[in-house]
Amino acid sequence: MFGPVSSQRKYLLNGFFAVSIILLFGQDYQLQAACRGEGFMGVSSKDPIMVWVDLTSSPVYTSASTSGTSGCKNWDFSQYFEHERRQFIKKSRQQLLVETVRGQGPHLEALSRLMECPQSSSEVFAGMLWEHRQQTVQLFETEKQTPEFITELSKWIEADPELRNTCRMS
Repeated sequence: MFGPVSSQRKYLLNGFFAVSIILLFGQDYQLQAACRGEGFMGVSSKDPIMVWVDLTSSPVYTSASTSGTSGCKNWDFSQYFEHERRQFIKKSRQQLLVETVRGQGPHLEALSRLMECPQSSSEVFAGMLWEHRQQTVQLFETEKQTPEFITELSKWIEADPELRNTCRMS
């Protein structure tokens, strides 16, 4: 009887010490995978598919993004989104010009999503860009085309009575 109780105490004591050591050394450890671009749910990764997926209403997303980015320095989702907008415009310049003159197309729909407009507003967004097609062509001819275009695009969204209420980016 003395032997089994003694061995249970031994295992319990070893377990207690193991947990204590883990807690002691893990106290200052912060999970920073998202800071390095290995982010949870693809949010801070370079995964282009995740840009189009709306996971913000998922409880798993909320938990993962909070725990994965809570200790990050300079973590700013709006800054990341701005970077994605600029990259998209730089890479899709020609297609955006063609579709702006046409008044429709998949690149305009993608741009409307990057400007945080709901999918239901994509036709209104394309129509708004079509109305500003001359300014868009002129902006793309300048050296600072991308930042100026985003600035003007934000102003156009704000001036549109429907888009100013539906798009969050403006």
